This record gives sequence, structure tokens and C-alpha cells, in this order.
Amino acid sequence: MRTFAFWVIACILMLGAVARADISDTPLPKPAWTRTIGTIRVQKFGAGTPALILLPGESSGPWAFTDTIVRESPTHAVYAITFPGFDGVPAGKDDTLDAVDLSLGLLIAAEKLDHPVLIGHSIGGTVALRYGIEHPASLGGIISVDGSPVAPFLQSATPAIRSDAAKQFATAVLKDPPAKFAAEQTQEFDSYVTEPTLAAHVVSFVLRSDPKAVASYGHDFYATDLRPQLPLLTVRTLLIVPVPGLPIPAYYPPQMSGMTPEERRTSVVAFYQSLMHGAPSLTIAPVDGSRHFVMLDQPAAFAALVDTFLAAPQ
Repeated sequence: MRTFAFWVIACILMLGAVARADISDTPLPKPAWTRTIGTIRVQKFGAGTPALILLPGESSGPWAFTDTIVRESPTHAVYAITFPGFDGVPAGKDDTLDAVDLSLGLLIAAEKLDHPVLIGHSIGGTVALRYGIEHPASLGGIISVDGSPVAPFLQSATPAIRSDAAKQFATAVLKDPPAKFAAEQTQEFDSYVTEPTLAAHVVSFVLRSDPKAVASYGHDFYATDLRPQLPLLTVRTLLIVPVPGLPIPAYYPPQMSGMTPEERRTSVVAFYQSLMHGAPSLTIAPVDGSRHFVMLDQPAAFAALVDTFLAAPQ
């Protein structure tokens, strides 16, 4: 398992990469086209190979990858995906991860993409891992940004407990009045970005998503456990993981507050190694000074990791 191949790159870049990617001041370029393929909305930018397919996370849209689209579209065809119900796209009749998975295959077939690279964040990273397990020979690589094969807080749960948790999550979201749902989304996503002003911008975009879609995709994610199938993930895979600075967000173990940066990095890598055990072509790249939205907190480091991955022989 090639878990430390990108370690030096990540750590060196972290020392100098302090500027954040402010999604409010970098507009998306005009797409070549926008289509619905299967259930997903697809926007195409640029041209060139390998093609990149961007899969944003919960309640997100292409804005989460604005810098990547701007940087990569001059040399790569970039397909930015939006799940139905997220980022102002109307919810559909089949807002499930199964439908997204099938739609991803339809996109690759329709565009005759030759070994595209999937870049997924959060739940989008989980979708990328799933597709890589199912179709490893059709892909040129996977970059998962804090996207895991199982919900980390349910890693020790039985399938029955995960199923119950999924149902409880969906039921709670659907019962919430709009004001409560917005407050909970604000609290959650405000902690996913280091810089408060940037976090506020992220929250303003997140609130464009439909609670029904959040409930449905969240249900599917809670119920997912891809770990038994990870030996089938033979396509080369880069897992970019955040290593937060102080103050430590509340969703991390409290003991991390007393750790040195090196200890936090070691702890985070060990945790993700345990989640991804069995994946045969895996590299883990820890990114210091970042939270869940690594590409926004540390855009230079994220860009370097992506570009190095794309430049490596397939």
C-alpha cells in the first residue's frame, strides 16, 4: 500500500499555502454545455485527456471545485456534476446514490470517455470509490477528498445499526421545519471550513439544497459500507485527508487538541488507513491546516496533489 508517496509534497506545500480559495470571488467559466444525464446535471468545461469528472459532496455543487475547473479546463475536459436536489437543482423522483452511480456510467458512455479520473469530495468521494470498485478497468484514477467507504462515526456499527441510523437521519431531516433545517446545516458546514468568512460563504451556497435530497442521500451514505469490496478497487486511488489546526472542530476527538501537528497528522493517516484497509492501489495524502473542504482551505496544496496525480503514468 503506497500510503506515503505524496507525504512530502503535502507537508512542504502546507508550510507556505495559507491563502484560501474564496468561492465568492472566483466565478465559474461558462460551460460548453449543460445537460441532464440520467438523474444528474452535468456541465462540461474545456477539452483534453484524461477527462475529469467532479463529484461534489453533500448539499454542494460545482462551486466547491471552482479553482479546479478554472485551472484544469485548459488542458482537460472537465465534467462538473450536481446531484438532483443539491445547489438549487430541483429534486427528482429517484434521489439516491444508486441513481447517481448509474448516471455516472451513462455519462462516461455517452461522452465515450477513455479512462476518466473521478474527483469526489465527501459523499461524492464515496460515489467515486463505489464506481471504482464496480468498474476499475474503465477509470484512469480516483481522487477522493475526505470521502470514505463508510460513515466514519458508524465504522464499528453492525449493518442493522447502520440501517437504523440511516432511517433516523432521514426521518429527522424530513420532520425539521425549514428554519431548524437551515440552522443545523449552518452549524454543520460552518465547522467544515477553517476561515470564518469563507465558511459563511459556503453556508450561503449550501442552503440552496433541498432537505428531501439531503435526507435521501444522507440515508444512503449512512447505510453504505464499501469496505468488504475494497480489494476490488484496483484503480489507482489518492485519498486526500484534512489535518485540522487549532482550534480543533467539535466533530474530531477532543484529545486531538493536545496533540502536536505531527501527532495529529499521524493519527489522521492511521484512521484513514484503517477505513481503507484492503485497497491495493491507495495513496493517502494528509493536508495540514485544513478541514472537510480541503480544496477551499488549502487550494495550492490541493492543486499540487491533483496535478501530480494526473501527471503520473496510468
